[in-house]
Amino acid sequence: MVKKSPAAQGRKRDVRVRLPDDQHGEAVAEAARQGVSLSRYVRTVLLEHCLTRRPPDEVASALSSLSRQLSAIGNNLNQIAHVLNAGNHAPVSQVLKDVQAANSETRALLRNLQP
Repeated sequence: MVKKSPAAQGRKRDVRVRLPDDQHGEAVAEAARQGVSLSRYVRTVLLEHCLTRRPPDEVASALSSLSRQLSAIGNNLNQIAHVLNAGNHAPVSQVLKDVQAANSETRALLRNLQP
């Protein structure tokens, strides 16, 4: 009798996937590069990309860009606050426009993520 590893004991369902030869070869090669079995590689890809509802690459890239933009806006706001606290005047109109643009872009991305 073949004894299952502790990790495999909780897995009770088989999923069969048919691939063209070239895609199968790519999957086998990638699994080998990562030092895992083809089964583990396919399971990892499935869980990371589908079951966890990870955003598509383009959305993740856009969110990363927005994060950088919001960080820059925050820095600008801190600089403006520093100037104002020193009793001087500071132009805030561009920072407000940047905040509004980032807010609009964020809302559009969120609309794309919702089912």
